[in-house]
Amino acid sequence: MIRITTSLITLAALVACVAPNEPTVSENDVDRAFAEASAISNLPQTSAFNLPTGAVTYTGQLGANVRGDANGSILGDMSMNVGFASNTIDGSISNINLIDANGTPNQRFDGRLQIDGVESSGSLDAFAFGQITGVDNDNVEVSSDVLLTLDGNVYDNFRRGDAVFGSATGDAVGDFNMDIEGVFFGTAD
Repeated sequence: MIRITTSLITLAALVACVAPNEPTVSENDVDRAFAEASAISNLPQTSAFNLPTGAVTYTGQLGANVRGDANGSILGDMSMNVGFASNTIDGSISNINLIDANGTPNQRFDGRLQIDGVESSGSLDAFAFGQITGVDNDNVEVSSDVLLTLDGNVYDNFRRGDAVFGSATGDAVGDFNMDIEGVFFGTAD
């Protein structure tokens, strides 16, 4: 009986250990994202009189420094739909990668964040929220609920109102906890 119990405990321990998802970004992708965010942040802000009409989809990324149970940064893909006529914002952030403190991509989290908010005269106020799942240093699957506040504006790149940029701050709370502070940015499709 002791041998069977020991075997079951060993099997349970092996099942609990999982390998992290391979990252889907490289160090060069992280550098390119940083350069794009910097370029968009230096563009002129769109005046309220020159905002697009109707709805515009902005494709870009969310990049942020993280502190806590994971230290380093995250980089995820963002799709943000801004309804200028309806003053609404929706979209998602997916493909969220953890980058270690040395700048090396570590793993990709499962899950996505939903974006929901309002637009007013080119000012963007939204939340990004959802659950992400990853693997801790002991190869145990962990999950956390993420809540970010997105505050930004619409900018002029090649034409009026064809870019967005702003701050992304909040936290992840659950099996692993992180403070998150960064930016979101994107350009019109």
